[in-house]
Amino acid sequence: MDIEIRKLKPKESIFYRELRLKCLKKYPMYFTSNYHDEKAKEKLFFQTYIEKSDVNNFVIGAFMNDTLIGISGFNRYDRTKINHKGRIIQVYVNPDYQGRQIGLSLIKVTIDEAFKKKGIEQIEIDVISTNKHAEKLYKKIGFIEYGIQKNFIKVGGIYYDHKMMMLFKNQYTSS
Repeated sequence: MDIEIRKLKPKESIFYRELRLKCLKKYPMYFTSNYHDEKAKEKLFFQTYIEKSDVNNFVIGAFMNDTLIGISGFNRYDRTKINHKGRIIQVYVNPDYQGRQIGLSLIKVTIDEAFKKKGIEQIEIDVISTNKHAEKLYKKIGFIEYGIQKNFIKVGGIYYDHKMMMLFKNQYTSS
């Protein structure tokens, strides 16, 4: 299995859109965005950033034979008082490829790329508390939990809690 992990190129924003919508449809309980709301938008959150090759807001993709099978986005906070940090969002690996360390690789490449940015000292990541696999992966990388928001999202009448996690540059060892 030959997987290529790299930042998405401008012309690949449409592939991002397709995979992002697929993950929202398949796992509505793991993301705050709603499939139907997002599908109606002309551009999804990261599409313009990808098309403009924005250095502070980017998506790392996992490709198998030129097909995008996984994503991990980084969004740097733009306000002066908090632009020393950013967040990893929209992490997803196509179920056909899960269990092969692709998610781990995606997140590590995203972290490495983010920490190359001047001034980035902290990276946040969030996880819905029922997504134990993702939470375990984030802890393995070095993220530490710093809070829980009860009943954060509601899908089909069911509430899901939201765990907030943080990784500090001075405590992270790239591999």
